[in-house]
This record gives sequence, C-alpha cells and structure tokens, in this order.
Amino acid sequence: MLLTLFIISAATAAAQIKPASIEPANARAIGCRTSPKDSALIVRTYGDQDVLDIQCRTTIVLTASRTVQWIRTADNCYVPARYMGIDEETSRGIPECATLDALKPCTLPNPAGFDLIQRYEGFLDRPRTDIFSGQTYIGFGHQCVSAKCDQEPVEIQKFPVSKTQGSVLLWQDLQNTTACLARMLSDDIETTSLKLSENMWSALVSWTFSIGCDLAAKSQLVARIRHGESPVAVVAAELPKWSVIHGKPVSDLTTRREAELTLFRTRSSSVAYPHCDQK
Repeated sequence: MLLTLFIISAATAAAQIKPASIEPANARAIGCRTSPKDSALIVRTYGDQDVLDIQCRTTIVLTASRTVQWIRTADNCYVPARYMGIDEETSRGIPECATLDALKPCTLPNPAGFDLIQRYEGFLDRPRTDIFSGQTYIGFGHQCVSAKCDQEPVEIQKFPVSKTQGSVLLWQDLQNTTACLARMLSDDIETTSLKLSENMWSALVSWTFSIGCDLAAKSQLVARIRHGESPVAVVAAELPKWSVIHGKPVSDLTTRREAELTLFRTRSSSVAYPHCDQK
C-alpha cells in the first residue's frame, strides 16, 4: 500500500514540500516513536494524507559506513526519514535536533527516570477513583479528564487498557511535568548558572509528577534551588520530607524518595537543564 504524507518543514516556514509516496512493508500507517530507534515505544501513528509539521532531524550511526536519519515531528516523536521521501538536499534544510535541544531543557526524563516513575506509580488497567482526592486515575498515574476516562488524549475504546497505552499516556503527561519544572526553576535570576544532569533532572521530574506541579512550585526545595543554593544539598535535605501524609510517614513514598535521591546522586555527563544535551 502506498502511503502519502504531506510534509511542512519548520526550516522552510510554511513552504510545502511535494507529497512523498512511500511503501512501508505491510503497513497502513507510520509509527512515530519516543526516540529515534526501531525498538522505541510508538506513541502515535500517521496515516494517509496526514500533514506533518517537522521540528528537526537526527542522524543515528549504525556502522562506519551506515547511518539512519530520523525526523522529529511537532508531536515530539520520531519517524524514519526513509518513510517520508526526504532526499539529501531537502534534509539539509531541516535543523539538527541537537541544535534545537541545546536551546531548552529536556522535554522528558531519561530512561532511568521513566522506569522509576512507572515502577512507583504502579499500573491501573481500568479507572480507579481516589477516595481522598476524588480524582480518577488510569495507567501509570494518569489523571483522567472525566470519571469514565473517556476524554483522554489517547483514545481508550475499552477496558482493561494495555501497559503500552498507559506508557503513551505517561509519555504525554511527563512533557507537561518537565515544562512545569522548567518554568519553576527559571523563574528567578539567581538560577541562571544552574545546571542539572539528566539524572538530576529525571529525579526531580519524578518528584514533581508524584506530588503535582502546584505543590512543587510552592515547595522549599524549589525555592532554595531558585535562590542559588546547591541543588545537591537542597535535594538531600528537602526530598525526604515529601514522604509524609497527614503527619505520618508512608513507606511507599519513603521508598520512592530514596530511589529518586539515588538517581539524583548518580553521576552523568549529559546535561538536561538549562539545555538538553542527552547523549
């Protein structure tokens, strides 16, 4: 089957490139993945006549003589360039993802952070309403728009949902969490020299997702970091405090805070804030 995609390149503003006819083997749609590799999670698909807004390109080196180019779309996921009919000349007009990412914080935690969040959030294959908050959850800590979880960004046609669907919801939720965290940390001139590794960033993303953006924004942890104190010292002192509910320690939260602190302290040469340089 031939799949035709209309492509609009961010590098050429509103200029429209001719439709590209492609033929993925036995496929009716192209999967867009969380990272530029064939084993990554598919978070959405593009079908016939879809219009794709391209953010950037990235090149993966497979061997000394073989490379594969991926295109990142406005949905923040990746599609192989070979499926989009993008030739070498067109490719040169699309900015490198590394160049764009160097201008902003990472929009997701690293794999270690993603796994940590999944592990401690646990998985719900059908809606469950929290008796204290009255909020309904599904998947890996996703807060539903409605009590029936029938208005979510990922279409849910029936229950139980799969872990893949839960992972897609989490992937979308965490982009909101990282945006919130970036705003909190940049909201003060004293943090202009602040630099966080991918592990530091991912640990704070997990914590923010766990307690919610509003509480994180009002916390002493964020306030102290914004005022220029050492992130290592602040997180060691403040993070364990977020394992108490109604004055009583909660063992699951204590374990999660310990895991987040361990990840925060794990050395990494890749930077995630204020610019994304994950290797």
